[in-house]
Amino acid sequence: MGKPETMEAYLAAAGEQLRWRRARPLVLRELGRHLEDQRDAFVQEGHSPEEAERLAVEEMGDPEIVGAELDALHRPRPQWGPLTMIVLLALLGGFLRVWLTAAGAPYYDDIDPVRTALAVLLGTGGLIGMYFLDCAVLVRRAGAVYLLALAAGIFSLIHSPNISNVSYYTRYVVLCYPVVYVLWVCRCRGGGAGRLLLALAGGVPLAVVCILAPSVTGLLLLLLTGFIVLLMAIRMGWFHVSRGKATVLICGLAAVMAGGTLSVITSVGRFMFFLHPETDPSGRGYQALAIRQAVAAARWVGEGSGEALEPFTPYERMVPGWSRDLLLTTVLYKLGWLACLVLVAALAGLLVWLLVRCRRQRSQWGRLLALAVLIPFGLQLFGSVVLNLGFVLTSVHVPLLVGNLHTVMDLTFLCLTLSVLRGDAAGRMEDAAVTEKPLRIPLFVRYIPIFSCGGTLTPQGAL
Repeated sequence: MGKPETMEAYLAAAGEQLRWRRARPLVLRELGRHLEDQRDAFVQEGHSPEEAERLAVEEMGDPEIVGAELDALHRPRPQWGPLTMIVLLALLGGFLRVWLTAAGAPYYDDIDPVRTALAVLLGTGGLIGMYFLDCAVLVRRAGAVYLLALAAGIFSLIHSPNISNVSYYTRYVVLCYPVVYVLWVCRCRGGGAGRLLLALAGGVPLAVVCILAPSVTGLLLLLLTGFIVLLMAIRMGWFHVSRGKATVLICGLAAVMAGGTLSVITSVGRFMFFLHPETDPSGRGYQALAIRQAVAAARWVGEGSGEALEPFTPYERMVPGWSRDLLLTTVLYKLGWLACLVLVAALAGLLVWLLVRCRRQRSQWGRLLALAVLIPFGLQLFGSVVLNLGFVLTSVHVPLLVGNLHTVMDLTFLCLTLSVLRGDAAGRMEDAAVTEKPLRIPLFVRYIPIFSCGGTLTPQGAL
């Protein structure tokens, strides 16, 4: 085959060497720009357009060699280490749920080893599918993903059964909302104050669904993740506004919401009951007291002392929720402090490992999308440890270890992070390439002066 003499033929020959389909159009676009720059330089020297194009192609070199070098440079980065650790922790969680809860079979009929095994298998399938997902598709379709997630929340509010005054399926739907909100922020990037306000406003419907569920855990995860992500987006210059003023606005809103939440908790005495459950006149502090009694009975290695529990009361009958959210307490009582600390250390180690890799992520939207998974993971891990030590404020599951549907969701979202890290080579090129359809912003929003550095914003039609 002869050497190509046109840029189109050159790019086709180089593209045949690129095996990663996601990176191919991005790499060829950059290569095409270099060829155009060289062609224009030859035209300025007095060559005809056809001659300039031929010279530009010759100067670039052999397309197969160039394509092979670009293929080696832009390849997926396998994440086999974290992937293996995630699967092993999920398998360990399934084993512990079946093994440690077998003694509770005479007291509870919801312990089903088959469902547990099926959840791990389904979660592993979701893990593999998400691992090979092109995450840029989610960013490009962020608006559609947001509307779908909001519709799913509303649908579940209407049709989901209420168990203990909580919409059962909605509490799972809202766990997706931190990721959905980050995608919405990616959707709004690139504009001025109007886009920033639109990014803020996008969190309101999601928060309303959390409140209507009601899901305190889902609301806290959404608000805290959204706060951190918005601050990072402002710092990275995603919005053409004064960073100082925008940061003050976000922090002010966060302070108002935190103050409102604390006032509600204080007014109903929840914080006092959190520290001293024995003072709860309604008797709802029983669970916290039972947990603390089991913790006090735990030994360093082996099963805890039965004499420290209520007289003639098996552990399984004494601690409500011992087979679900309180699995760490069960590990602590039945296997000892050492086993529980090793388990928590493994989860914390996985989190730190992924956070370090996330920090090295060169794609801005990829970094934020990974954090949308890791921040809730860390918050749930911390909250579950606090809960399992007897400080009860809200229900929090132990990531990867507790729950059937929870396990499927944890595996899927953690592998979304691995997919982002795997595609970093393409993600950094997609930062500038990811574009959205124009968003129509109301005219009054485009005249807000508080963020602009030099007065009122100029209306731009569609942002």
